[in-house]
Amino acid sequence: MSATAAGDRGAFQRDLRRWRRRSHLVRLARVVLPATIIAILAGAGGQAAWRSLTAGDRKPDQAKAQIRMIAPRFYGQSSDGRAFVITARSAVRDEVDLKRVFLDTPTLTLGVGTEAPTRLNANRGVYNETTLKLQLIGDVRLDDGMGYRFASEEALADTKTGNITGETSLQGEGPIGQVQSKAYSVYERGDRIVFRGGVRARIDRQPSGDR
Repeated sequence: MSATAAGDRGAFQRDLRRWRRRSHLVRLARVVLPATIIAILAGAGGQAAWRSLTAGDRKPDQAKAQIRMIAPRFYGQSSDGRAFVITARSAVRDEVDLKRVFLDTPTLTLGVGTEAPTRLNANRGVYNETTLKLQLIGDVRLDDGMGYRFASEEALADTKTGNITGETSLQGEGPIGQVQSKAYSVYERGDRIVFRGGVRARIDRQPSGDR
């Protein structure tokens, strides 16, 4: 056999070995790659399912930012033309309904600028900017500006009409005596007050004066 023929045969053998190795690698890749893809998909699906199952037990990494106001003031006018203002130490808007505002130590003044404005204050309150109603809760104090003062635990003030109602016990005192009741309503700028349920009153006699 000539040297040229031997060289060609050697080159053919080397090419054959290289082809066999490539063929083996291709067959291996056809098995390994699909299995790897399936494993990755299964792992991702399992991780998503685990997160869904444990989502209720995990606390959020960061609480939603609250809309907080310091020393807020809300102005308006009732249907009878009286101006009112609501103030508070601080306020936080409801995250679900931004028209609802939670107030800390609120004060409502009805009839701003008049000679005898009505003032209410409480430990906390909820003001609805849609209905213009203020719910007062805890140690509610009412001063009608004419010498009468009332105390209760809850009150609902409708700033649109100027009416005030309470469905809790009330104690009041004024120039002519004292009164207790289980519920009350204030109408007509405080000129008409209705006491309801278990009403007890003490009327002080006014001096008749010199005749």
